[in-house]
Amino acid sequence: MIPRLSLRLPQGSDGLPVASAREARIARALVALATVWFFLVAAWEMFGPVLAGHWASTASMGIIAENMLRWGIPGPVWEYTASRPGPELYYCHHPWGIFWVTAFFMKIVGRHDVVCRLAAILLSAATPPLLYAIGRSIWRPAAGAAAAVGFVVLPITLAFASFNALEVPLVFWSLLAIYGWVRLVQTWRRRFLFVSAIGLFMALHTDWPAFVLAGQWLGFGLVRGYLGGRRFFGPLHERRYAELWITWAVLSVLTGVLYLAIFQKAGKLGDLLAIYGSRSSGNVTPLSAVLASRRYWIELSFTPIAILLGKIAAVVCVLRLLVTRAEVELAPLLVLGMATFQYVVFKQGADIHVFWPQPFGAYFALGMGALVATLAPGMERLVARVRRARQRAAGGAVEGGLVALGLLLVPLLFVLRDGAPAALYARQTGGRFNEKGLVIDSDGDKTVFLRWLVGRIPPDATAFLHESMHATWAQVWSLGGRVVKTNQPVPAGPLPGRGSVYVMDSRFAPEAQLAAVAKRFHVTAVGPFWAVVPREMFAPIDAYVFEAREPGALAWMFVSATEPVRTIVPDAFATWEARVHWDQEATPPEAPPQTLEQKRIAHNVAVMQGDAARAEALFVEITRALRPMGAAYEDGPEFVGSLFQQGVRPRLDLFVRASGPLAPGTMLSVRSRVTSRATLSTTMADPTTRDVGLPLGVPVERMRKGFLYVDPVTIVKRPGVEVFHAAFVGRGKAMKLARPAGVNAVEVLRLD
Repeated sequence: MIPRLSLRLPQGSDGLPVASAREARIARALVALATVWFFLVAAWEMFGPVLAGHWASTASMGIIAENMLRWGIPGPVWEYTASRPGPELYYCHHPWGIFWVTAFFMKIVGRHDVVCRLAAILLSAATPPLLYAIGRSIWRPAAGAAAAVGFVVLPITLAFASFNALEVPLVFWSLLAIYGWVRLVQTWRRRFLFVSAIGLFMALHTDWPAFVLAGQWLGFGLVRGYLGGRRFFGPLHERRYAELWITWAVLSVLTGVLYLAIFQKAGKLGDLLAIYGSRSSGNVTPLSAVLASRRYWIELSFTPIAILLGKIAAVVCVLRLLVTRAEVELAPLLVLGMATFQYVVFKQGADIHVFWPQPFGAYFALGMGALVATLAPGMERLVARVRRARQRAAGGAVEGGLVALGLLLVPLLFVLRDGAPAALYARQTGGRFNEKGLVIDSDGDKTVFLRWLVGRIPPDATAFLHESMHATWAQVWSLGGRVVKTNQPVPAGPLPGRGSVYVMDSRFAPEAQLAAVAKRFHVTAVGPFWAVVPREMFAPIDAYVFEAREPGALAWMFVSATEPVRTIVPDAFATWEARVHWDQEATPPEAPPQTLEQKRIAHNVAVMQGDAARAEALFVEITRALRPMGAAYEDGPEFVGSLFQQGVRPRLDLFVRASGPLAPGTMLSVRSRVTSRATLSTTMADPTTRDVGLPLGVPVERMRKGFLYVDPVTIVKRPGVEVFHAAFVGRGKAMKLARPAGVNAVEVLRLD
């Protein structure tokens, strides 16, 4: 037989590699630190409202759980209904385990925002210790610590630590199945068979890639146990190994057949096949081209350092399996195979969802453990040589494992340099990052508005949303469990249902439809959001505004670190401006203006009344607070100045003086580009030019000559030096600036 190399420590009576107490103690301390760090990241904003972007899908988990409990149904239904939904409404694209788990937590906790995240937070917090347990079992304590630390520094795992979708539970339950298998083949104790079975059962009920994981090991186990593998990998406990193989096989087959039968009975099997046909579309494209197109997302999610380490680890893991001939060395490769299958085969899904490669984080973690285990013997010899010892003593062994761990921590700290900011970037963008240049809005103000509205309509009221609301599950969840009808046309009369409400966003609704609603109904406007109860008699618009303040320390940690605390209050100035623009009788406010926004409207009041002196005095007072821009369009609007406000949700206010109504389709465009990458970052600069501005709350067709308008632009800074430009664009082309001449857009902000 080929002699085994000394890449593995001897095993104790418990099947664990024998290591020194010092190595174990330091490794556990490091794992504890990594676990606390990762838990804090996962628990960050845990009690806050669910917002837009990919986060909105976690609101769907709450909706589904509430429907399961309300109607006593086993299947997931993504919308609220007035009566018990039938199987035709069941969501049948994924297994249902994650929905049952969320329903379980809702049964205990009740209907709260935290329920939408709680399962992911708890599983994320448990993942670093589980990785340590696997690494410690396969290799040594230092390797287990490297696995735990490797997991908690990656940008993608930090960014989506509280994302209660598929990847977080898939990673945890798959790792639990692997841990049970590893410990079983080390001890042949039946309790680890049950641990492995529980992990695999939950993983199979979480997402389809778990079937890939099971299929890989079942194929390996067949060869290892019954087709000649014993010659290479050594003897085994036949009964226990057979029990494990049969358990994995039975669970995989029964779970797959169960869902196929359920989906077929619900009439949704065709939908399942169609969606995965769509998810895998584009596979004829060469893999190199696909990866090149995703390069920024990949680097942002893992960093070039982690990518290089992961590639090295893959080779090392294969060599370790061949050289040591230890079955447990297969663990990282099983996770790698599962992650690769999902990321490569389902191309369309990976092109859309930046979080798609999250399971690679589990592979990377185990790969780091394998690297430390491989480096440790060489470090032991080096330490022994430095100590001028003829034989390796216990102290040398201790130092070797810890030195190897220390060496690996250096590049992992550079990974964390990009990982920590990515967690904030993900929260600010709803997990979408650059969204390939599309506008990203958190819907933070919209969520506050909808929850404010909930307290003003009956519990059984139906909410009808205009297409301008760009409805998400987060909005449906925020409306308190009511039936919500999305993309509804403008009502011509009363809506069905007692106290039903119709909601619009004036920034995205056509001017003609807004005019019809303002003429026909009593509009309650909160910022750009309109709400009407069509059964009410007509009355002029009543306007409210958002008053915002920065969150305190506890609120920053547990409620919102990326949105201000907003309060909705009535405002006479906003009411006057709304009524004037929609041709309603308006009485100027009597109280003097206090805020910059009220001074802006007071200026417009003076212009409306023909009081040039008052208008000029207010204009001077306003511009004194702004950064001057000095840009005007030929026979068009003028950029007066800008005001950049720092805070948890940085904002750039662009002040514009109107020349009168603009042509339909004209918009104020604000775009940004990254000119260089961040300091000490190894991730490439984002090559995407991104739209960051939203339309004005008043349609450009209704602008009034001489009025001042403000465009609040939320600034979600990308890593690196980012430059922002603004321009009025009509029919897809920038309008011509009179000053400064020769440019089509004006630089309005530059951030390092």
